[in-house]
Amino acid sequence: MKSISKILLNLLFIGTLLVSCTSSHTTTSDADYGESENSESASEDSETSDSESVLISSLSDTYSSNNNEIPDIYSRIKKEREVEVDLTKGYRIQVYSGQDVFEADTIASRFRAWSDTTITGYQAETYTFFKTPYYRVHVGDFHSRDRALSFSKLVKRFFRDAWVVYDTVNPYLVPDDTTKISLQEL
Repeated sequence: MKSISKILLNLLFIGTLLVSCTSSHTTTSDADYGESENSESASEDSETSDSESVLISSLSDTYSSNNNEIPDIYSRIKKEREVEVDLTKGYRIQVYSGQDVFEADTIASRFRAWSDTTITGYQAETYTFFKTPYYRVHVGDFHSRDRALSFSKLVKRFFRDAWVVYDTVNPYLVPDDTTKISLQEL
């Protein structure tokens, strides 16, 4: 019984394969099909296609020669783009970078004491933080690198290893552009 069912299944499979192979048609490309169809319809619609091409041609000529100039009144008005300035980006002076947290705290307190007694016009804030693998002490908040460089010249008199670094600043502590930062006179 099993062998008969296997034979019948095989015959059914072979028959399906033969039917599917004989019913397949040869395919033609769309270009061949379109050409034959176009040649038949071209003779029927030759009058309408000529008038349409003239119409399309005249419309395209009209719009291509159209010159869209802005009147002088409106060309004077220029819209300026507002440049977004990130007020939290700026510069600080780094006075210490090392692996000793006690040294970082000592230098930060020494700077605060020195700046309170020596610098006039600006009270620089000190920031002590850890950035792997070093503890760093930054002082001041400046938007302009030039202002940070002029302040670093004052700081280098007492902290020889001070240099300007790009950092996130507190915009409320940035000194005004008109603020004159200098050393106190003795």
